[in-house]
Amino acid sequence: MGAAAKLLAGIIVFLLGIYWYVAPLFSNHFLSSMVPKTVGSTSQAFLVVFFGIFGLFLIFAGLIIAWIEFEDLKWEKREKKNRK
Repeated sequence: MGAAAKLLAGIIVFLLGIYWYVAPLFSNHFLSSMVPKTVGSTSQAFLVVFFGIFGLFLIFAGLIIAWIEFEDLKWEKREKKNRK
């Protein structure tokens, strides 16, 4: 898998993280029915925390992947230029 494909995958993961938070604001999102409205047990508390943090994980993972692959593309371009 090339660096450009990985860069695109990182951007997609980042956009999925943004979608995780933005989609419930504009429509009846399918995940909104899964998040408990009140916290009464440990498993419900876990779900609330999971749904709150998972989007941030996607955003940061996507940004890190995209950044690393962008730097890799720059490095490859510089190496090609130096070989000529």
